[in-house]
Amino acid sequence: MAQRGSARRFVAGLGVVRPGSRGKRDAQSDAQSGGVAGGGVAGGGVVGGSVAGDDTSGTAFEHPLAEKDAERDLGRLVTFSDAVVAIAITLIVLPLVESAREHGSQPAIEYLRSDTLNILAAALSFVVIATFWKQHHRLYKHVERSAPGLVNSNLLWLAGIIFLPVPSVLILGFPGADSLASSMYIITIVVSQVGVRIQELQLVRANSFEPGYAPVTRYLWAHWITVALTVAALFLSIAVPNLGPVALVVLLLSRPINRLVRRHQTSLERERRVL
Repeated sequence: MAQRGSARRFVAGLGVVRPGSRGKRDAQSDAQSGGVAGGGVAGGGVVGGSVAGDDTSGTAFEHPLAEKDAERDLGRLVTFSDAVVAIAITLIVLPLVESAREHGSQPAIEYLRSDTLNILAAALSFVVIATFWKQHHRLYKHVERSAPGLVNSNLLWLAGIIFLPVPSVLILGFPGADSLASSMYIITIVVSQVGVRIQELQLVRANSFEPGYAPVTRYLWAHWITVALTVAALFLSIAVPNLGPVALVVLLLSRPINRLVRRHQTSLERERRVL
């Protein structure tokens, strides 16, 4: 018995294990190593998670930069637009100032009699440009960032504003103006109207408005009613040359038509209407 016990201790010292006990130990060892490996994988997952976190933080870091760029672009666009509108209004007044200087010491009543048509043309141009600017101002009041293609559509809007004083003088400053002058005047108005409508669509598509201030999508088409009426006035002025810019009287239908279209609007939708 003593020899058998000593033999077992000798075998155990050599690391030789019985088949049954070896299976159990191997299973335990594998389980432990698997756990370690799993921990390593989990660790890798944590590391992978940290890498993913780094990527996310990188994206989050880049996003504010892009956001600032978009805000900066928007600020420049609005500032540039306001400056161009101010210059256009100034150009309307300058000819009147020069005309007043030419009259010199003559009575003011003589100046008013001789330049009545020019004064009316300047007043008409001012009212139309001011109306366009107010629409532009309301549109951008709750805009947070720029949108693709916005610069080009804004330049289209500005082109109509800059050119507007020219046909205004043609239709009022010269008694013999023909239907071409009236057509030029109405086409110029259409250009600016289409420009601001395209800007609205671009801003809505790019989700550039502050939360809760975006125009109601299902009523965006109604904003084109005024454009359609202006185009109708253009064809009317061509068909009846004697009407001239008076054909724009059809724009008076814009408000009742819009009310009819929007009769089912909720109070919230009315508040979110920008134009």
